[in-house]
This record gives sequence, structure tokens and C-alpha cells, in this order.
Amino acid sequence: MFKLIYQGRIWLLAATLAMSACTKNFEQINTDPTAAPAVTPGILLTRGLLYASGGEFEAWRSNLIYCGPMVQHLSSLSLTYAGDKYLYNDGYSGAAFNSFYPNGIKILVTLINQTANDPAQANFNAMATITKVIMLQRLTDLHGDVPYLAAGRGFLDLNFSPAYDRQETIYNGLAAELIAAAAKLDAAKATPGSADISGYGGSPEQWKKLAYSLLLRIGLRLSKKSDPAKAKEYVQKAVAGGVFTRNEDIFYMQHVAGDYDNPNSHVIGVYPGSRAETGKSNLSIKLSKFFVDLLKTKNDPRLPFISELPKPDSTPGGSNVPALQKGLPNGYDNTSDPVYGIGSTGDADLAHYSQPRQIIAQPNSPNIFLTYSEVQLMLAEATARGWIAGDPVSRFITGVKSGIWQWSLYGPAIVYDDAAAQAYALAESAAVGAGSLNTKLEAINTQYYITTFLNEYEAYANWRRSGYPVLKPVNYKNNETNGQIPRRLRYPRNDYDVNRENVEAANAAQGADLFTTPVWWDKP
Repeated sequence: MFKLIYQGRIWLLAATLAMSACTKNFEQINTDPTAAPAVTPGILLTRGLLYASGGEFEAWRSNLIYCGPMVQHLSSLSLTYAGDKYLYNDGYSGAAFNSFYPNGIKILVTLINQTANDPAQANFNAMATITKVIMLQRLTDLHGDVPYLAAGRGFLDLNFSPAYDRQETIYNGLAAELIAAAAKLDAAKATPGSADISGYGGSPEQWKKLAYSLLLRIGLRLSKKSDPAKAKEYVQKAVAGGVFTRNEDIFYMQHVAGDYDNPNSHVIGVYPGSRAETGKSNLSIKLSKFFVDLLKTKNDPRLPFISELPKPDSTPGGSNVPALQKGLPNGYDNTSDPVYGIGSTGDADLAHYSQPRQIIAQPNSPNIFLTYSEVQLMLAEATARGWIAGDPVSRFITGVKSGIWQWSLYGPAIVYDDAAAQAYALAESAAVGAGSLNTKLEAINTQYYITTFLNEYEAYANWRRSGYPVLKPVNYKNNETNGQIPRRLRYPRNDYDVNRENVEAANAAQGADLFTTPVWWDKP
């Protein structure tokens, strides 16, 4: 009997030890070491916003090398600036695509998924969604059909070959996401506070205005389609929801010198660690002759804010006197070619041409995404089209004045003069108060073109939509478009290597992967 009891106790002890061994480090043993841990929502939001603001990689290539020169805000003699001459460079054309998807979009989708079923984190979820919409709209505006429904979900769904969705599907989806995000925002719930590195500081009220203002942009983007019903619907929903109502509603990312500097400034600015593309040894980025002449002709008060000549020794920081400014024509190079060389412009000295003023290219300059100026100009257009009630002239004047005010965000050296802004806006509004719809649209969208300087993604998209201002294309040798301003950027070659079937399906649906193939909303 004793032996049986003893043996029973031995077996019980063995079983207990076995159970103890199984439960020791249980979480570590039963956790997939390749899985992403749950990260604090504030950290994910901050990183997502940083990636949305961008880095030198895509800011230089997509925004400044392609979009800015194509829309003739910027000009360059360098062949690096392929958009100036409609040349194809895969590394530049696909830069935003190759940066946004694996970085910002992936992080934001992770945050959205992580907070989807937690009502207490509704503000984080909504802000991440709105930021993701900004990034995806930029991508679809640049390329047309792109991955949308599966974007950023490779790790979550183990689908590493995402389909390219039609742009019509994407735009309807982006609109729905904005409406849903706006409805989630709640000041009574946890907010990200300083984890929100935009100028909003985590305010749900401000983010809600942003959501509806972005919906307004989506609606106007669809105005070129032959059936404007959907565009009108989105515009009216945006206005009903509540768009920007003051200058301070402007949405921008705050940057910090020595930590995460402004990505555009990192290229244009001349300070320690920057690319110094306007520096003495480069002089690569200039303001376009078209842009400078436009501002000079209108006596636009923004010209001295944004433009300067180099000093006599070619270093930045020369005169910003408007009468002295001279833009560089697009479509020339730095050779002695009798047709395409700089000598053909009449002045071969690059130091005689205007470039972005250094005070707007500081490491801590704001990176602006959407302004009160843009919103008011969009509302002026929607009013002129008869989609919403109101006075297009008053909205136009407010939009123009706000577009002048916004440069005061770049530092105390830029002083906003309300009386001068009012006089200028009133003079420019004459075309909005009389004439045909096209005359009104030209006046409105020319001001939109001016106010989106440095946000070249948006300037290029709205120019394709509206057709204003009327630009004169260049026809540099061996260009990709036969002398026509590109209507889109091409897909990156590396996606053909890893996702060829879906890329080719997109080409079959949208059209050949060429600069000349218009995206869906760009087709009348």
C-alpha cells in the first residue's frame, strides 16, 4: 500500500513539474517572433505623420524633380530634373510609390487595424485614416490605378502581390473613409496630444475640418468627368460637414532643425546637412520664367516672399526686389547646344536667375498640405458652378488673401499686409464677378496654382484637372511625350519584377504605362 501511495505521489510530482515547465515563459514560447508587437498608438501616429510629410527621397524626386518643373513653378538646366524636359527616370518617377507604401501607409494601416475595435482609440483611428487618405490620393493622382484595398496590408493578410484598383473605386473609397473618419472624431475620447506633430496638436475638431476639406478636394477633382453628379455630391457633403473656416485651420507638418527637417527645404535650402540645390556649387533649382512673369504681371505681393536672386558671388540670399526677379525658361540644359543650351535663353549666367528664397527653405519650415486659401478657392469654384449657394467673389477674395497670409508661417521676416492683400485680391476678383464660367474658372485656378507653390503634388494635379493656368509645353530633344506636358508618372520598374501580373492588369484597364496616358479623373 505504501509503495502504491509513494508511486502515486511521484507521478503527481512529475505531472506538476511538467505543467510548470510548460507554463514557464509561456507567452514567449507561444508568440510568433516574426509578428509585429502592439505599439503605442501615439508612436505609430507620429511615425505615420512623419512619413506622410516625407523625406528627401520622394520630396526631391516626385515633388521637386517631376511635379514642380512639369507644372512650371520650377526650372532647371540639369538633366537630373527630368520633369523640366519630360524625360523618363524610373528611380524618380516611382519614388513616391516606392516610399509611401512600405513606410507611411504600412504604419498607418497597422495603427488603423490595431485600433479598429477599440472605441476609446477612435481619434487615433480616424486621424490615421485621414493621413492615409492624403498619401493614397497623392499616389493615385500621380499614377492612376494603384493598390488601394490591399495597401499596407501585406503583413496583415499575407498578400504580397496586391491588385491595382481602378481610380474610380479608389476615389469613392477615399471619400467614404473621410466621411467615416469624421464621424468617429470625438473630443470626449483620448487624443494624441503632442504625438500629433501637425499644427493641430491632436484636436479632433481640427481633424474633422480637415476630413471634410479633403472631401471637398476629392469632389472638385472629379469635376472634369462628363457627369459631375458625384463631384457635386461630395462637395455638398463636405460643406454640410464643415470645412476650414479660418486661416489657422491650415494643415501642415511641423519640422525641427537638427531632428527631422522639412523635406523640401532639405533639397532647396542651404544649411548644414542639406542638399543645397540652390547653393553656389549647384544652382540647380530655379523659379520658372512662366511663374515669375505671372507674379510680376499681376504685381503679386507674394513674389518678394518666395523669390530671390543669388548674391554676386552666386551664394543664396541676394535681392528679393520684385522688379529684379527673372525666371529661368523651362526646357534648356547647361550646354552650348544652339537650340537647347542655356545660351539660347539670352543669358548664360545662372546667377542672374531667381530661385526660392532661403527664408522659405529652412529646416524648421512648415510642410503644407491643405490651406484655407485652397478651400476658399475651391468653394468659389463650386459656387460659380452652381453646386452650392453663396458669392464666388467674396470666397475668391478671402482665398487670395489667405494665400498671401500663409507665407507668414515661414517666419517673422515675412510680414503680412492686409491692406495690400485686400487691394490685390479685389483687383483679381474682377474676372470672377463677370464673364463666362471658363473666365471665372481660369481666375480661380490661376490663384490656386499660385497658392500651392511648393506643394507640387497638388499644383500638378489641379492643373491637369482645371487646365489653368494655360502653360506652354517645352519640346526638349528625345523627350517622352512629343512635347506635351505629362499627364501622369509611370509605375516603378521594381513592381513589374515583384507584382507583374497586377501591374499589367492595371495597364490593360487604364492604358499604356506612359506619361501621356491620362488618369481616370483626367479624362473628359
